[in-house]
This record gives sequence, C-alpha cells and structure tokens, in this order.
Amino acid sequence: MFFAFFADVPRGTTVFMRIITLFLLTFSLIACSKPDPNPELKDPIFNDYQSQLGATSAALESEKKGLEGFEKELAEVVPQTGQIKYAQKRVRESKEKITRLEQEKQYLELKIEARRKEAKRSYSKAFKKGETWPDPQEWASYQTEQRFRNAKKSWDVKERMKEVGLGEEKTPEPAAGGHH
Repeated sequence: MFFAFFADVPRGTTVFMRIITLFLLTFSLIACSKPDPNPELKDPIFNDYQSQLGATSAALESEKKGLEGFEKELAEVVPQTGQIKYAQKRVRESKEKITRLEQEKQYLELKIEARRKEAKRSYSKAFKKGETWPDPQEWASYQTEQRFRNAKKSWDVKERMKEVGLGEEKTPEPAAGGHH
C-alpha cells in the first residue's frame, strides 16, 4: 500500500525500503521473547506421566470389563462341581487388580499435578536465567530411576551370568582321529 502511493520514487529506493521493512519485521519478531504459558507440555517427565496414566486407565477399563465376565461366569457355575472356587478366585483377583489400578491411577493424577507445578516453577526460573529447559540431566536421572523401578526384582543366577558373559565358554572339541 505504501509503495503504491510513492510510485514516482526511483526503483532502487523502493527495493531499499522493502529490505528495511523486512529487517524491521524480522527483528521485531525475534525480539519478542515471552515465556511459554504451558511449559509442562514440553516436559518429557510430564509427558511420560501422562502416557502412564493413559495406559493405567485403559488397563483399568479392560479389567472392569473382565470382572463383569467373571461375575457372569460365577453366576452360571453349576454348584458342587469344584468350579465355584475357581470362579470366586478369579473374581477376587480381578477386584484386587481393579483396586490396585485405581490406586495407581490416583497416584499418577497426583504426580501429574505436582509435576505440572514443578515444571512451571523450574521453567520460569530457567527462563529468567536464560538457561535451557527442560534440564537433560533431570530427564536422564528420571529414566534411570524408571529403569530400576521396572527392573526384575528377583535374582536369577543364569540370567546374571548371561549379562556378564560368564558360562558361555564352549568346551574344546577333541582332535579328530586321536582316539587310543
């Protein structure tokens, strides 16, 4: 619009004005540095908690549907056949699993809310100092903690020997034709 009014200006001047306008727009966009209103969405730990919550919720719904099937089987069991104890056991185990999953879901919801607050606090602190966020060291320690938490809790000697590389030596084969 500006250039249409000044059509009688020499061509080199209009090109120069366009370049200056582009520089001003570029610098004005670069200079705008506002803090992110939702930094937790960039936080890998927060996202991991969200995915765990989704998996737990799905497992909970699946187990509730399974419980309905087990209760239906319990109602249809023929008395004095021995099947009733097995059906009652499956119903009881399913209810226990549902209770555990509900507790885990509630725990994860609390962890997500606490992480949201922590992410906002640490992000604003890092933003003011001009540091990178999220802290890669924190993410690495979280991954290590999760690996240990999800690791097998029983000791298996054979598995441990395979990890270390022991016990895999092959016995040497006897030389061919050397029988006495």
